[in-house]
Amino acid sequence: MTATDKKKMLKEKYLKPKTKLRKLRLSEEFTTEYVASLIGLQRRQYEQKEQGKYPFNDYEMEILAKTFDVSVEDIFFNH
Repeated sequence: MTATDKKKMLKEKYLKPKTKLRKLRLSEEFTTEYVASLIGLQRRQYEQKEQGKYPFNDYEMEILAKTFDVSVEDIFFNH
């Protein structure tokens, strides 16, 4: 397995759309712009992370978990 194959495999495993996060955001009627502002991002950056195109940083995951009163694991790792 080449390094490129490993990278692709890791992307497929970890960079998935964050459907639980999206459901939580919509249930609270929060806009992507509002949630982005909570973690210091532009709206488009947040949307790309929610869509699984880029990973969330540790501190962003912590802030989001506290905002929605759930664990980081529940939002990002328990599918």
